[in-house]
Amino acid sequence: MIYLDANIFIYAYFKPKEGVVLSDKIKWCKEEAKKIVESINGEKNHYCISLIQLTEVVNLLKTAMSWEDLQKFIMGLFSNSSIEITEIPKMIYINAVNKMVDYNMDANDISALLLMKEKNIKKIYTFDRHFENIPDIICLPQIPNKLKK
Repeated sequence: MIYLDANIFIYAYFKPKEGVVLSDKIKWCKEEAKKIVESINGEKNHYCISLIQLTEVVNLLKTAMSWEDLQKFIMGLFSNSSIEITEIPKMIYINAVNKMVDYNMDANDISALLLMKEKNIKKIYTFDRHFENIPDIICLPQIPNKLKK
């Protein structure tokens, strides 16, 4: 199983304002995110995302999509049999809040990490570099060194 971070969907679906020039790294992330979303839709692997990350996606995409498109997107995730959408128990989130200083990460990302440990998930699709510092977690896709900054 592979965990899905919110930024995969944000990069795949968020459209920049007209006239905004994207960096090479952002262009690469957007292309990779689209490939990941296509593979999810093809049901090639099994995936997991929490309602917390899904809420992050919705909060950002509501400015980039029509209500109809956003509704179709959300219902598509819920109806996709290869995606497990999981609630975060209160105690996991409290533990995440308590570990924010230790991990130097926000509670939403730490809750994802704690959920991954609970479900024995070792891989995550993400563009967040701070996940790379977590032992036993494999971040996918690998950002090319020339784009890391």
